[in-house]
Amino acid sequence: MLHLGGVGSSLRMKERNLALFKRNEPILGIDVSPSAVKLIELSRSGQRFRVEAVAIEPLGEGAMEDRNPVDPDVVGEAIKRAYRNSGTRLRRAAVAVPTSSVITRIVPMPAEFKERDIELNIPIEASQYIPYPVEEIYVDFEVKGLSKATADTQDIMLVATRKENVDLREAALKAAGLVPAVVDVEAYALENTLRVLADSLARPDKEDGKLNLSKSRDNLTALVDIGATITNLYILEGERVIFTREQSFGCDQLTARIAEAYDLPRDRAELVKRSGQIAEDYSAAILEPFKQSVAEQIGHGLQIFFSSDQCVSGRYNVDTIVLVGGGGMIMGLDKVVTDVLDIPTVIGNPFKSMGSATRVNGNSLLRDAPLLAIACGLALRSFD
Repeated sequence: MLHLGGVGSSLRMKERNLALFKRNEPILGIDVSPSAVKLIELSRSGQRFRVEAVAIEPLGEGAMEDRNPVDPDVVGEAIKRAYRNSGTRLRRAAVAVPTSSVITRIVPMPAEFKERDIELNIPIEASQYIPYPVEEIYVDFEVKGLSKATADTQDIMLVATRKENVDLREAALKAAGLVPAVVDVEAYALENTLRVLADSLARPDKEDGKLNLSKSRDNLTALVDIGATITNLYILEGERVIFTREQSFGCDQLTARIAEAYDLPRDRAELVKRSGQIAEDYSAAILEPFKQSVAEQIGHGLQIFFSSDQCVSGRYNVDTIVLVGGGGMIMGLDKVVTDVLDIPTVIGNPFKSMGSATRVNGNSLLRDAPLLAIACGLALRSFD
């Protein structure tokens, strides 16, 4: 079931008897990416969050195809290992489908329609806007408010994804012995994560040292999720993603360059990439050119945004770039992106102001923070 932030019913995506998700009931955030399973449990006391459990478990090559599990049982075993290693006891979990696998449309409906009326009519609307048969998709919606065009209509954001994107993830969770509570969208999970790291961003629209995202109307944040094979650029206006772009570019390209330059097998190249202990010429010959290439890819994505329909010419200004994903762990990448694009760039660490349980390795949490951005946003669904 797709659970959008701010949407009351979490069962619209599926007509089946899954237990209702209870607000403020802690759930595990589990990010299943092409290269690894990332798991995190959060708790909250007052306004302060605490990391109760965390684990990262690598996925073998071929476990994922087109961002979906090839065999849910295989991915389920990786989730099970992460679960055991983390020490958590929670069983309810949230996962996310890739942003690129979701179709969103703003559709008008009569202003007097209540939630039940919208639920009844949304499949009809979906059949007009979604290029798949209705029986092959799950649909959810969010009420955006009265339409600016006419006072007697309201804008409804229709969200749809193919059933396989949800079903395969749900099957993997069940194979691990967990209970699917929420199937979210990666973009919305990252919106949640940005809220908890907002105060650490160097922004001109801070008040008393704190960032008020709701007032950041014209100053945008670019959040860049650099994965193994895919890089996603998200442009956020305040707390909302207004533009996304997926690029076929990621950290695996650095691994491939290392393997080719030093005649190493792929798995060995991956290990030395993480340690950085390869050869004297590695930094100058391989690493720095790769950082430059990442910065140029981000710049290209920003150019596409500024030339898109979402951007009103001359109104917007991206004043902060936040790096997450595996690319966020590359030493010095934030400085290179800052220098190349002349935009302040930071590494996303949502745990900077959080405490952690004694069983959580603080050094590892700090090192792996960019990798855990989506999992963190999913775990934060507990406190929506």
